Amino acid sequence: MSETIDICERAADALNGSGEFAQTVQTGLLTALTKSGCVVRLMPASNVKHYMDGSRREDCNFQFIAKGEPGDDEAVVAGLCEAALRALRWADLASANGSYTLVSRPEPVGDVDELAVGNDGRHVYAVAFKCVIVRKD
Repeated sequence: MSETIDICERAADALNGSGEFAQTVQTGLLTALTKSGCVVRLMPASNVKHYMDGSRREDCNFQFIAKGEPGDDEAVVAGLCEAALRALRWADLASANGSYTLVSRPEPVGDVDELAVGNDGRHVYAVAFKCVIVRKD
């Protein structure tokens, strides 16, 4: 695969363009959340099937994470995940750089969950998504 998969960038673009989502969403690792904000990060793929032509069909997993400021109401932070869940469920996350072909729209995996990250008094919530993609070598 010559191109880096751009599904997190596509998800962040969809959220940033959503009328119900006011936060600026970035992409990257959880460690990128040094203060507060929202990120979309790629998780390990699952259910990978290899085909004779060199393509791979896989369940592409990614996660939306929201981290609030100290003293923020946890319902507000959890609400960011709920907004992301609504916005991404119908988002078109087709690759902009051709690194994959989208087979299915993103589906939430589980519920909005509170993460145990540090003791800084900030609420951190996350929701995971899965969609089926095909990647070519």
